[in-house]
Amino acid sequence: MNSSSRNNGFFNTCFLFSILGIFFTVAAFCVYFSVPAEETSESKPLVSEVMDISDEGEVPTFVSYLNDVSERSFKKDSDTGLELYRNPVSKGAVEWFYIHVTGKEDVAKAILDEAEKNNIPLSLAFSLAYTESHYNVNAVNKNSNDSIDRGLFQLNSNSFPNLTESDFFDPAVSAKFGMSHLKFCLNTAGNEISALAMYNAGTNKVRANKTPQSTLNYVGKIMAYQDTIDRLFDDEVASYFETRLTSSASVAMAAKN
Repeated sequence: MNSSSRNNGFFNTCFLFSILGIFFTVAAFCVYFSVPAEETSESKPLVSEVMDISDEGEVPTFVSYLNDVSERSFKKDSDTGLELYRNPVSKGAVEWFYIHVTGKEDVAKAILDEAEKNNIPLSLAFSLAYTESHYNVNAVNKNSNDSIDRGLFQLNSNSFPNLTESDFFDPAVSAKFGMSHLKFCLNTAGNEISALAMYNAGTNKVRANKTPQSTLNYVGKIMAYQDTIDRLFDDEVASYFETRLTSSASVAMAAKN
């Protein structure tokens, strides 16, 4: 066999193996992508799916929470959300979570900042805003006494006479005064449930045991929404950083010793 024939045979063999290689590669990809991915029982819902809580249907009432007052006592600096928001390592994740809950970055950051300044549990602050306005900065409600509730935290025109109309609709301003008033209610009442009733009906009515039924239902809605946020926050944020921060602390302690 001459040199030319040997070369032709070699190139033909290489070409054949190349074709076979391409064929088997394509076949492997087809098999891989045709097999459905295994579903896991631990898959978590998206924030937007879980947080779409409707006002319709049965809602836990105020009375169902009365036995939990001791567990819902207002304790400064004891909220997991606040602790993680104040930590530079986890602050971004907390912001991400609440931006997705509200769907609005300016609203989420305004509430986060003012809740942090007033030592108010984050889930309580956001639950109040949701129940008051559904995170709508332009929300307006006219009352029977001719006063008007406006904005994110539905600040009342009679209670805040020095605010301009644009102030009411500014999420930063609304969060500032809404959180400071909630802080006053928390300090006065000593627990979240009575504080929320005061925020809605006024301090005097609650103290005189004249809280209207609409306020009791209002508090129940806030508590139900807060429970949902807390569970989701634990799954999406807190559980991850609790493990991570604990591990970092253990490593630092071991290095120190």
